[in-house]
Amino acid sequence: MRKALALGTAAVVLSALLGGCAASRNSLGTHQSACFRVLPEALAAVHDHGHFSGEQYLAPRELILDVHNRKVPKSLSSAAKVATCLVAFTGHFQVSRVKRGWAPQGPSGKYAIVVVRQRDLVLLATVVLRRIPRRLIFGHVFPRLV
Repeated sequence: MRKALALGTAAVVLSALLGGCAASRNSLGTHQSACFRVLPEALAAVHDHGHFSGEQYLAPRELILDVHNRKVPKSLSSAAKVATCLVAFTGHFQVSRVKRGWAPQGPSGKYAIVVVRQRDLVLLATVVLRRIPRRLIFGHVFPRLV
């Protein structure tokens, strides 16, 4: 029951984080290019650990979080109102060792998704995940993760 709940929670979080990012493109758009300027904040959030796996722009209202029986950080839930940039890393991450860490699946994981507000480069959260559910389109957004 707990594993099923954790997987379901992870699926909801990931689909919410990446719901508006299904399209794969050959070139970077204006917003996408602007997300590369958040890299210093993202690297600082994971303390330069792990490997960079990609970044993605999310327009306002594309980030929607609804996690059953899990408290989502206020900074992350309020991020749905603004444009954000997601920066993905692979490695070994612990929630207590990343800035503004939060994990729906447990205290550590293989993936870290850093959420930064685009307009002023403010770190909103670092989401630590044990695994990426296969049924999600995560590989299209961050192909180096899967």
